[in-house]
Formats: sequence, structure tokens, C-alpha cells
Amino acid sequence: MSTRLTMTSVLALAVLAGCRPDDQRTETFDPAEAAQHRENFSPEVVAHLDSGSASYRRDDFADARDHYRAATEIDPEIAAAWFGVYMAEHALGNDEAAAEALRRAQSLVPGATLMKPSGADSIR
Repeated sequence: MSTRLTMTSVLALAVLAGCRPDDQRTETFDPAEAAQHRENFSPEVVAHLDSGSASYRRDDFADARDHYRAATEIDPEIAAAWFGVYMAEHALGNDEAAAEALRRAQSLVPGATLMKPSGADSIR
């Protein structure tokens, strides 16, 4: 089940991502590579990411935010956790907190402009 949540999270990032041709990586998505990367996370981080994703799917955005933030406190170098904070804060209407979390996620990912809100979700 955790593999399904990983794939859902990664696919959500891909769907929500915008594209700029100057820094876009064009390789295909490799689920095995994503799963292998997740194996490097501590069990506590994985539990918070999974719990955050489950809460987000239930529209419990405050609980999702709390889980994603807990993951960032354990390991602040995990972009997926910061992107989760962004999604939850944005859903809660906390635009400043969402924008800061998005900046943190983008700073951790090569080709960072690929990770951005789309049109209606844009944060200034």
C-alpha cells in the first residue's frame, strides 16, 4: 500500500507541475526509481508522508499539513514533504505559508520550475 501512496504522490507532483523548456528534464517516469528513492527515507518520515496523503485524500487538510510538517522537521531535505505542506496550506487558504513551502520544495529539486501551481492555483 505504501508503494501506491508513493506513486500517487509522485503522480500528483507531475500533474500539478508546470513546464518550462529551459530546465525541463525529459526522461520518462520510472516507478522503480521513485520507490528506491523512498527507501532512503526514515520509517518515521514515510509514516508521516503516508498519513499526510491519507488525510489530504479525506479533505482533512489541517491533519495533512501537520503530518507533512512533521516529516519536514525530521528531514527538511525531502521535497515531497514540503510540497505536501504547500498543497495542504493552499487548500486551507494559507497563501503565504503555502508559497513558502512551495519555495522550499522547489529549492530541493533539480528543474525546480517544474514544480509549481497551475493557473488557478497560482500563488503570488
